[in-house]
Amino acid sequence: MGKIVCCKRNGKLIPSSNCGDYSDIISVYSDSIHGKYVIQHSLIIVVAHIVDNIFDNAELKIEHTVNGGLYCEVYSNVLISNQDVKEINKKFKNLIKKNEPICSKYKTKDELLEIFTDNEEKINLLKNSTIEGAFYAEYKDIKDFFHTPLVNSTGELDGAYINYYPPGMIMFASKEYEKVGQEKLFNVFLETEKWAKILNWQNVEHLNKSIESDKINHLVHVAEALHERKIVDIANDVNDRRGELKLISIAGPSSSGKTSFLKRLTVQLSVLGIYTTGISLDNYFVDRGKTPLDEKGKPDYESIEAIDLDLFNKGLKNLINLEEVELPVFDFHTGTRKPSGVKSKIEKNHIIIIEGIHGLNERLTKSVPKAQKLKIYVSALTQINIDDTHRISTTDNRLIRRIVRDYHFRNHTAEQTFEMWRSVRRGEEKNIFPFQEESDVMFNSALLYEFSILKSFAEPLLNDIRKDKPYYLDAQRLLFILSFFKSMSPKMMPHTSVLREFIGGSSFEY
Repeated sequence: MGKIVCCKRNGKLIPSSNCGDYSDIISVYSDSIHGKYVIQHSLIIVVAHIVDNIFDNAELKIEHTVNGGLYCEVYSNVLISNQDVKEINKKFKNLIKKNEPICSKYKTKDELLEIFTDNEEKINLLKNSTIEGAFYAEYKDIKDFFHTPLVNSTGELDGAYINYYPPGMIMFASKEYEKVGQEKLFNVFLETEKWAKILNWQNVEHLNKSIESDKINHLVHVAEALHERKIVDIANDVNDRRGELKLISIAGPSSSGKTSFLKRLTVQLSVLGIYTTGISLDNYFVDRGKTPLDEKGKPDYESIEAIDLDLFNKGLKNLINLEEVELPVFDFHTGTRKPSGVKSKIEKNHIIIIEGIHGLNERLTKSVPKAQKLKIYVSALTQINIDDTHRISTTDNRLIRRIVRDYHFRNHTAEQTFEMWRSVRRGEEKNIFPFQEESDVMFNSALLYEFSILKSFAEPLLNDIRKDKPYYLDAQRLLFILSFFKSMSPKMMPHTSVLREFIGGSSFEY
């Protein structure tokens, strides 16, 4: 359990300095979802102060998470160096020792507008939003607002540190969260960041202006064309390896648009005369009595051990060798696997495609040499920020997608989706994210304009969650994000878009 960073009362977060001695106060810890945001927001405002004092006319811009920390860049006259970041970290450590006060207090939207009269960017952001209020944050010469309170003092950030990560730096909440070796993921983020800069679509303000000026049609076409170009590039890579490549394996976290990606890739491969054969991993489950158990003693159907790896690899190898194979079928009613009675064989020019959470794990396809397979990681790596200090996490991006999809296609409420989400996230952390760097290709399914589409679908569902419900704060966080986006009609979106997988109207069958 982490340290207490704020409190919760009557369904709302409050700074720990205001908690008092109330029986209905609930402590919020640094290792909880909301606590992590409290720490992140506190780090942002303190480091922004340091950057402002070290560099002339410099701005701190928060980009995304990588290696378990918050990646950011310093916009100034020169690129920051490793020595610069060491100086930033040194000053940061000194501020922690000084234990200086940090102010955070809830303010209404009107009160925030009065506070930020000298900041045109914040004023425009607030004016165009539908938020009722937020936590005003102040540390020395830096003022901002967030959807959470901040810690009470710099001393409460003890254990945090900053590392150089060119061309920027990473802020870590503590050593336990630091990861290594996410270079491929970082490069995808960097590529989309540069692309957004070139087109001047880096934040909500740019997007909203496009909607207001009727330039949004162009934005939609460009964003969708980028997706198509990436898929065409992957298809061309497959074509370049024609004859050698035997297997394409696709994996990604929930609501990353894997199904739409697969269908669009299949179309592009067909254009090149390359045909595919899919194999369902579901038919290779071990009998239910042999399913491994999780830490709570319940069947863990997401474990790779829940798949008969030897049988799957034997069938995979025989198919690749153009031999006839009887694929099994799993009876979900009895929980047993049995022969299908159907013989299968693939043609010489066919490529096998498998899609599932273990697609990047080498153990799943151990019988196939690496030279004969292509591993693809698909995720929605958010391309747009609210402003320089308000990022949108890829997890929240996917969660909004899933809430909308679950309502439309599974008749689930937002609350039901939230109830499942933490289990989904645990599975991703265990079975997908540790293997993402083993992919050969990463496809970013996020779209610059998608929050403006999802807003009108998601907001009513999130507003249905009342204060006394356990996921009220989660709903409020997502509503905070959506409040800054102007809505746009889904009619402007093509029927092949990945977003159609979540809102409906796709030309593909799912």
